[in-house]
Amino acid sequence: MNETTVPTCTANEACYVGLDMSLTSTGFFSQRGNMVTMETIKTTPKTCENDLMRLKYVVNEVMHRIPKDVAMICIEDFFTPSNPFQIGAAMGLIMLGTVMRLALYEAGYPFFIIAPGQIKKFATGKGTGQKSIVVREVYKRWNFDVKDDNQADACVLAHIAKALCVPDPQRPQYQQDVVRAVLANRPRYNIKQNQTEGAK
Repeated sequence: MNETTVPTCTANEACYVGLDMSLTSTGFFSQRGNMVTMETIKTTPKTCENDLMRLKYVVNEVMHRIPKDVAMICIEDFFTPSNPFQIGAAMGLIMLGTVMRLALYEAGYPFFIIAPGQIKKFATGKGTGQKSIVVREVYKRWNFDVKDDNQADACVLAHIAKALCVPDPQRPQYQQDVVRAVLANRPRYNIKQNQTEGAK
């Protein structure tokens, strides 16, 4: 588990969370003002006694880290396998992602589902590219020295979560395009209308 915390926030600052779900290495990133938490929640087939317990473990670890007053959560959508050898990994991610979404929904947390290409575009200006480029851009743009690409994606997702709630005309046009596309086309859950009206 990797964690970085900068404890310099005020109690009334909003918290934004990004989740990059994975059975092996789930990326978790939360930010409230200047307080930041970055973690990679790792498991292996030997971590738990069976696959269902493994799903439960990862979801419980994530839910334990989300503050009750979280303003917005963004979670990466499922990926489409490009070859038959990725089908098993995709199925595991679908199972984990579905259980995670249900847990967030039942807890009443507000969240959006973000396409993988939207994560890359928000970070780099392009919807394609290597994961290493996202890691580099996270450091250049937000000065976060993430430990792996899972934390990098989670970091970008948390920044998208904030952008969905807090309008800022100084954001690059491609980031504003991502926000508009998410609000127009992506699923939204447990969200009051006025939470995202200002970001349109």
